[in-house]
Amino acid sequence: MEQFDVPVVMIVYKRLELTKRSFEPVRKLKPKKLYIIADGPRTEADKEKVTAVRDYLDTHVDWDCEVYRNYAEKNMGLRYRMPSGMQWVFESEEKAIFIEDDIDATENFFYFCRDMLEHYKDDERVLMISGSNIFPNHESFKGEDICFSMFASIWGWACWKRSYELYDVNLRSWLEIRKSRMLKKKLTHEAYDFFRILFDDLQYHWYRTWGYQWTYLMLTGKGLGIVPRCNLISNIGMGDADAEHKDDSQEFIDKVSNAERGEMTLPITYPSDVIRNEAYDLYYQRDEFIERASLFKTIKYGFRAWYYSRVYRQIKEMERDDAYFNEYVPEKYRLSPEEQKYNKGDRYRLVTPKKMIKTADEYRRYKRKHHIK
Repeated sequence: MEQFDVPVVMIVYKRLELTKRSFEPVRKLKPKKLYIIADGPRTEADKEKVTAVRDYLDTHVDWDCEVYRNYAEKNMGLRYRMPSGMQWVFESEEKAIFIEDDIDATENFFYFCRDMLEHYKDDERVLMISGSNIFPNHESFKGEDICFSMFASIWGWACWKRSYELYDVNLRSWLEIRKSRMLKKKLTHEAYDFFRILFDDLQYHWYRTWGYQWTYLMLTGKGLGIVPRCNLISNIGMGDADAEHKDDSQEFIDKVSNAERGEMTLPITYPSDVIRNEAYDLYYQRDEFIERASLFKTIKYGFRAWYYSRVYRQIKEMERDDAYFNEYVPEKYRLSPEEQKYNKGDRYRLVTPKKMIKTADEYRRYKRKHHIK
């Protein structure tokens, strides 16, 4: 039996028991190349947990393979750790399969991704492959094995280097897209309200994540994601005490965690063309986004986006002021040369909103004191 020849990437942090479960399918698969991306500890209390996860992986790769490790010494947070890790992988690879520490994938998932990566490698209309489908065997598939959607999930996924090169964690094109009203024409009212607020927050760094930026690429027409007819993964980390996002409702946790898994018959019968499945996308929106933003919320978040855009402009002006930046900005708020590679045009580490507002205020006072316009 030939060894699995698509690079597999494990993304881990401090959840040892979940890591053991997510790693076991990889261990059984025995890929030729294994990449491990790990963030550094956020607190002193995290150090022991982080070390335990790394030690486990270091001692349980018990097959003949090439192992590449990218272990951060300090905590970077999801927003910085994932883009840096993806860039590191794609400096060496043209394609890869990604598994986070809370994803338990079927063996079928890996072979499904392998086939999709090969079949659509030159089709730029396809950005990524997802192993997740929380509506398995939905009627919108109409007998097809896969569909092309704007809502392919990163819960067990794969993509090409060409896709990553389109990825922008900071959504620099959002203001232009928002003015064009492109999304308003594509989405239901409820979904549009959700993504308008979310993308404002992502651009101005109120919401510190990396995954919705893939959805942004698909919603803004850069390409589509592949969703399998069957669900090929289980999300085993929803509601976990150490999860990054703890505000999900129990209803959502149950729906995701209990989504029935299936198996794809490979090779699949490929659709004749790459066309967005509008019926699936509409069903997805009507199920996931059921409330319109209230007038109060619209005004509140609209004002916040307007105010924070001013803060952000001040931060960008401060970055260009070499004398001030090098003398007055603390080292902990400066991006390292490595981090600047995947945050093109940035030098300042975008931290908590309160600290960013404070930084902008300090720079404004400095300019007034020195009569700088």
